[in-house]
Amino acid sequence: MSMSAAAVEAAARAEVSAERLQQHLVRFSTLFRDSGTADEWTAAEYVRDRALEYGLRAELLSFDSLISWPRDSALDVLDASGNVLESVPVRTRSFGASTGPGGLVAELVFVPFERPEEGAMIFSHRAVAGDYSGLDVAGKIVLTMDGGPDGIRRAQEHGAAGHIHIWPSDEHVVHEMIGTSVWGTPTPQSAKRLPNLPVLGTTRAAGERLAERCRAGTVRVRMRAEVLTDWMRLPLVVADIDPGAPDATDRFLLVGAHIDSWYEGITDNATGDAALLEMARVLQQQRAHLRHGVRFAWWPGHSTGRYSGSTWYADTRFHELRARCLGYLNIDSPGVRGTEVWDCRYNMGEVEHITAAVVRELSGQEPNVRRPLKAGDQSFFGVGLPSMGAYRMLPPGHPDRKAVGGSGGAYWWHSPEDTLDKADANILADDTRIYVTLVLQMCQPAAHPYNFTPAANDFIVALRDLQAVAGQYLDLSGTLRAAERFHAVARQAAERGPAGDVAAWNAATLRVTRIINPALFTIDGPFEVDPALQLPVLPGLAPLRLAPLRELAQLDPASSAHRFLWTQLLRQRNRIEAALFEAAEVLEQLG
Repeated sequence: MSMSAAAVEAAARAEVSAERLQQHLVRFSTLFRDSGTADEWTAAEYVRDRALEYGLRAELLSFDSLISWPRDSALDVLDASGNVLESVPVRTRSFGASTGPGGLVAELVFVPFERPEEGAMIFSHRAVAGDYSGLDVAGKIVLTMDGGPDGIRRAQEHGAAGHIHIWPSDEHVVHEMIGTSVWGTPTPQSAKRLPNLPVLGTTRAAGERLAERCRAGTVRVRMRAEVLTDWMRLPLVVADIDPGAPDATDRFLLVGAHIDSWYEGITDNATGDAALLEMARVLQQQRAHLRHGVRFAWWPGHSTGRYSGSTWYADTRFHELRARCLGYLNIDSPGVRGTEVWDCRYNMGEVEHITAAVVRELSGQEPNVRRPLKAGDQSFFGVGLPSMGAYRMLPPGHPDRKAVGGSGGAYWWHSPEDTLDKADANILADDTRIYVTLVLQMCQPAAHPYNFTPAANDFIVALRDLQAVAGQYLDLSGTLRAAERFHAVARQAAERGPAGDVAAWNAATLRVTRIINPALFTIDGPFEVDPALQLPVLPGLAPLRLAPLRELAQLDPASSAHRFLWTQLLRQRNRIEAALFEAAEVLEQLG
């Protein structure tokens, strides 16, 4: 019997079971799923077996990954005789250097910083640079809120012997974190960015006490960090729902969640793993209505490999993904107790209308659709996959909400306190219903539902801002005209639609995603992976770490440095213009 798309969506949502989700969470709560461990393999086998039980095609892949496990750590404040005045709560950062059992004794130097906005996600705090002016930190240990891989890099560039990150919000836990900006398995070039100094994190309260000591006089500390960094064999489960509609294609939507965790890791990310399993069960029942398939992937190496699982998959399945994948929906930290407010980050322009409509209809909230962060297994920018995402967060002012990157904004993120009681199966069921609906809105229609007008607007807004910075040194007016042409063509295509030739529409619009997304969201293009740093739209012209256009305006135009940089930016301008020309031509051919 034929069903409308809306009826299929309603039937799928009705089938989502909080009880089944809770059963998965209980199983995951018995496993500490650190990447490379027996527990992670057990979790992967459990996921594969459930997917097979639900009727999906499922396989357990494996690959070698460079994984870094933080081990023992300590930080002691010493008096002039080397006696311990205070022991400070700390945790070692993954991929930091080890000190050896005797530790590193050195002077502690406080590096001031501009205090970030209260309640903001930890990713936004990475833009807060420490002020090293007038400070000699060579051979000393830096204490600062300038954390994350970029803060560690800055300390290293100033000759520091160690780095201690003060957490920006006031929770009592010390969070597990990763110290490298290398995304996925390093290459000979990116391996140079691996930290070569020991790195610790501490609480804000402890950090502020240490800062006061530094203001009062010379402070000597002993820091000890032990890190195990080695190659490990990781499991990666992939499961497919094959579309069953009479006019089905070989294309599919990729839905991912990381399977590894810190400690029990229930809300980061056992809840996401459970959501994928329930989505697989429910959507398999609706496969007769799917024109395009669904591929689920449970990524290892998220936390201790800096997204090595999804990056390995992007590298080894590049051509299949580029030819056949409709987009990527990442699910991380759903179903957290107390969460209420939907945060629609990770959405590219061509699919933002889908996320906005679903969240608005099912939650009653007005969605705050935003572009992707450089985090959370977003390893497919170079492939060109449109990204989708929606996450429910604790409301502002909630006592559990802190400056963290997951767990709905809750303080227990990346800590031993992320336990079974932190999840809410009923909230998780509601979240899963939204995700199921997003998938169906991508995989039911015969015509791919892309609208490139917002993406074209992203180019225009960014280029206008960049031209204001570039001034006379780099003319972006031609690039802006190309973006305005693409905007006009994209608007016409959206208004016209497939016009009866669905196959041509699908081929053209899928191709346009592959053209524009690497230009909008990457520096190095399709085949390399940019650093795990927060980068703006058009990062090739304006990477946050380098601010090259501002640097260009400050350099002597006759200098080699100015001319070298100008050449780099000219090539990036050409890359962006070429993408805009090609994308516009592809859409014009539809008309």
